[in-house]
Amino acid sequence: MSPFLIIVTAVIATTPADSWQAFRGTGNSISDAEQLPLKWSDESGIAWKAQLPGYGQSSPVIWQDRVFLTSTNGANKENVLVACFHLISGKPLWTKSFPSSQTMKVSNYVSRAAPTPAVDADCVYAFFETGNLIAFTHQGEIVWQRSLTDDYGKLLGNHGLGSSIAITDSALIILVDHDGPSYLLAVDKATGKTVWKNDRPKTVSWCSPIVSGNQILVSSNGNCEAFDLKTGVRRWIVREIEGNTVPSATASDKLVIVGSSQLHGNFAIRRGGQNDISDTHVAWRSREATATFSSPLLYRGHVYLVNRVGVAFCLDENTGETLWKQRIGGSCWASPLGGCERIYFFEKSGKTTVVGTADTLNVLAENSLTLQDRVYGVAAVEGIIIVRTGSELICVAESGPN
Repeated sequence: MSPFLIIVTAVIATTPADSWQAFRGTGNSISDAEQLPLKWSDESGIAWKAQLPGYGQSSPVIWQDRVFLTSTNGANKENVLVACFHLISGKPLWTKSFPSSQTMKVSNYVSRAAPTPAVDADCVYAFFETGNLIAFTHQGEIVWQRSLTDDYGKLLGNHGLGSSIAITDSALIILVDHDGPSYLLAVDKATGKTVWKNDRPKTVSWCSPIVSGNQILVSSNGNCEAFDLKTGVRRWIVREIEGNTVPSATASDKLVIVGSSQLHGNFAIRRGGQNDISDTHVAWRSREATATFSSPLLYRGHVYLVNRVGVAFCLDENTGETLWKQRIGGSCWASPLGGCERIYFFEKSGKTTVVGTADTLNVLAENSLTLQDRVYGVAAVEGIIIVRTGSELICVAESGPN
């Protein structure tokens, strides 16, 4: 048996019905799957486990029957890695390793392959906090590569970067907020060349950009901004936000939801404004909910947030009123997942609490896995949830009807 593969008996669909293209899927943490696993444990509901090369904090991405993820290795992150696994069997298909454009001593306080890659029908695109940006075919052949540190200068700061790639039909959107000159970048998917670059002042955060309609939304360390997708020109800004250095924004057609570790920093912005809309377009503010590590989820008329100690909040989308709050356990580093009229809260310890979408709390399942490391991210396709820890990939595929 491969050292990277452990098979656990389970029944699994033979053909995945959809894909999970980037961080939080399409930037909203919602799966369109008709079925998702509800209950699992160490003894049941696990299709396979795979040991990963290196260590990483990014989420997995999925295209059809392939799972892609990133990691690093070496005491100073000397190498960056991209690995591909078969979705149904967990078999490792290929791993590629490259020298880092910029090294940094590894510790628990420094990011290690934190940016989530992106994938489409043609390529998988990997970005690292070392500055490496690489495009591969699904078979692992290099299409193009470049170093953002060579192009725009070294990345500064004590904790590294965590911002993930957002993807459009033609471009990759990359946010580099750090202790030096920062920027928002659009890169042509086919060539790797810069389409446009929006220079930003020094702005340290781990937030990721999201694409919503014809805008790029960035909630990062003091501001929430919208940029034109084609030109990178800023369309509007909300200022004076505290604590929005980790959660990324979430959007609907009408609202943009900002998550923050600080009280009164979790609020909704009405879309459609221009220039500085700090005083005109805030729809509501929550008086008690906070989002520390994971991003807010907007699903079926509700907003879900999780604070530092594992208290989950459910707010009314239109008013921000707290409908329920409940401690679900420990801290969640992976963002909540919405799908099949359920909300999945993934604790970093391996416990997953599943609740219904009603105005009152309805716990449907509590699932626990014994792990050696933290849960960093998840991906969901038809009948399957892929859970990623620092060094392991776990395929959850519940047998039988849900």
